[in-house]
Amino acid sequence: MAGAGLSAYLWQAKVGATELVCGPMGDCVTVNASAFSEVMGVPVALLGMLMYLTLAAVLVTVWRRPDTILANIGFALALAGALFSLYLTGVEAFVLGAYCVWCLTSWILITVIAWQWGRAMRRAA
Repeated sequence: MAGAGLSAYLWQAKVGATELVCGPMGDCVTVNASAFSEVMGVPVALLGMLMYLTLAAVLVTVWRRPDTILANIGFALALAGALFSLYLTGVEAFVLGAYCVWCLTSWILITVIAWQWGRAMRRAA
């Protein structure tokens, strides 16, 4: 849920509903305003929020009623999110030359989620 909250904050900043506070480390405004902050006109932060909410729903469902196929879908979604976040971090470093600490935090969070999900599935197998 922390990831969903973080993504919601970035989405609200993207659409101008709130001010983006980045602090002394990074340039969140440049990153959030770049062409890379949208996929076919949809803010990446909105997609991130939907991903985190879907992962939470899948996790609760699998926890209450174990289902291998649904667990695999959840892991695949988390892994895809981690890889896409890694790509965006590369864009920050090598294309934009600017970093968003909130985006980096989300990348770390989704990477840990994917790693833990994969470990749990491996133990269950």
